[in-house]
Amino acid sequence: MKRLLVFSDLHGYLSAWLTVKALAGPGDAVAIAGDLFDTRYGSYNESDFAPEQIRSTIADLDFRFFYIYGNCDVEGFCKGFSHELSFEAFDKSIFMHHGHKDPMIIPRGTDIVIQGHTHLPQLEKSKHYIHLNPGSIAVPRNDTPTFAVIENNSVSLMALSGKKLASLYF
Repeated sequence: MKRLLVFSDLHGYLSAWLTVKALAGPGDAVAIAGDLFDTRYGSYNESDFAPEQIRSTIADLDFRFFYIYGNCDVEGFCKGFSHELSFEAFDKSIFMHHGHKDPMIIPRGTDIVIQGHTHLPQLEKSKHYIHLNPGSIAVPRNDTPTFAVIENNSVSLMALSGKKLASLYF
């Protein structure tokens, strides 16, 4: 994979999902750290709220897709995923969870922990791993739509405008 684009908390907004798909280039992969659909609390009265339309495109994506359920996702709406996921990318062990369940047991040997839930971007390196929360491009709580990019030797928080907000190297 060329890059891993990391998002969270799209909450069923079709415009946010279309942005994710537009940002993913050839060879990229996409990770969604929960609340992609928001079929638990979402507002079907809003014109941009379209979880069914998002779900209908999942099988036909032209990029590798990593997704876990968040607290606002109903598992039965889009079956076949779980609440946490471990996978390898760029020779790093990545553990992804939404962040709404405490305490979360992080698997031994994890290099990067990805979580969502807060709608606030965070990037920090602890003694044991890099912790990443990509924030939200749909409903940010800091008024700045954000996501993250993991590449060969770095993790970066990005504003949707294209401005790099922070980076860590590994």
